[in-house]
Amino acid sequence: MWCRNVNVSQILVNWSIDPATQDNVLTDSTFTVSYSELPSLLDETARALAEQGVLPGDCLAVECANSVAGALLLLTLMRDGVSFVLVPPAINADIKPVPLFCRFSVAVGAGVAPRPAASFMTVTRQEGWNGRSVPPGKLLLRTSGSMGASKIVVHDHAHLMGNAANCVRKYGFRAESRCAVPVPIAHMYGFGAEFLPAIQVGASIDLQDKTNVLKYLDREKKFNPTIAFVTPAICEMLMKGYKSVRTNYEVIVTSGQRISEELFTAFDRMIDGKLINQYGSTEMGATSACDPGDSFDLRCHTIGKPMHGVQLRIADGEPGELGVLHPHGYDGYLDETGAWILQAEPGSWYRTGDLARTEVGGAISVLGRAGSSINRDGYLILLEDIERLMERLPDIAQVVVAVAPGSTARGERIGAFCVPKEGAVLDAQEIRARCFDLLPRHALPDTVQVAETLPLLASGKVDRRALAAELALTVQ
Repeated sequence: MWCRNVNVSQILVNWSIDPATQDNVLTDSTFTVSYSELPSLLDETARALAEQGVLPGDCLAVECANSVAGALLLLTLMRDGVSFVLVPPAINADIKPVPLFCRFSVAVGAGVAPRPAASFMTVTRQEGWNGRSVPPGKLLLRTSGSMGASKIVVHDHAHLMGNAANCVRKYGFRAESRCAVPVPIAHMYGFGAEFLPAIQVGASIDLQDKTNVLKYLDREKKFNPTIAFVTPAICEMLMKGYKSVRTNYEVIVTSGQRISEELFTAFDRMIDGKLINQYGSTEMGATSACDPGDSFDLRCHTIGKPMHGVQLRIADGEPGELGVLHPHGYDGYLDETGAWILQAEPGSWYRTGDLARTEVGGAISVLGRAGSSINRDGYLILLEDIERLMERLPDIAQVVVAVAPGSTARGERIGAFCVPKEGAVLDAQEIRARCFDLLPRHALPDTVQVAETLPLLASGKVDRRALAAELALTVQ
């Protein structure tokens, strides 16, 4: 018999006795189950795993779509204290899909019926399993690899629930909430910051797999969400479909890639002033955000103040590197074999690698990556400052600046990659000419390239190392 995680099991008990949550639902638009059905469905899922030979101490590699069936599997593993690695679809050949310490992999697709449990899961025994055990009750996630080699982050289930409780407090999740989840539950953002908080309070949840503008608008009309977690790319997508202001939302949270001021302003107007930037990481989960009632200026330009119990500090004067002390942070990093690379010391500060400063009133502004700054003509330049300014030019949807090997008379060589807005045509030489009126001389990019798309990591973030490698080819 599997040993249940008391924290999550107690939530299931509350579901079964709380009339406020009995009729609330978990849906993916194709299949819907009520909260009153969940305890029995999770029992069925646990039995189906046991019948496949999965033992309580096994660590599983889990690949699941945003579906009711996928959610049932994740909830079963959380409830029963099983360790598992969330494996997003591999789009980067450098990322190994299944770590060697996983005895089984389990896949759950979209559009599959949540019952019977044995039919919705594909369980595969891993021939390369190295026999190493992972402590029970752990969630494991890969870092994005955006600033170096990808590592496997270890989270305790109880800490995940504490992190989720902070999001409940910050964003006002409650049983009456209706939560749209168009971001992957295979990432910390979708799983830890929205899905688990909604589960904690018994709110209705609408899971959307690989959403598009038509799918989201249709689900929005039928489900009438009050809370949604999105990315800047989803905001941009919805701006193409929104023709009137949405008043049903209490809050929409964005995170991940930097959102431009222009897009934040336009989208915030369409949802009646309810957009919030959340700051966090795979290691720390949700760390800081504004409150829904904060002013536009705070919500657009800062990450607000830290979550409950979280401390932030800026090292070595301002701007300086942002550090985090989090009561629900990670346990450390594993390598692909299951050996510890680093075990986090209790009470230790986590270095984010981001440059930040404190604004009037105590809110924090994140200026960019500490590793994404260079010196030219004796000036410190943040690459994200160049990106923000260049995105003000007409017909440009996104700018990413990368550093190339070699140098010029001014200092390190930089190049800008510009993505045009839909239907627009960009000219690289014209863009660089306009930069002379927009940027100081020491910040001018040495090269400008027009790109219809940018290389992405499995996390959806821009692969800046790939862009730097592309720049290196142009200067050889």
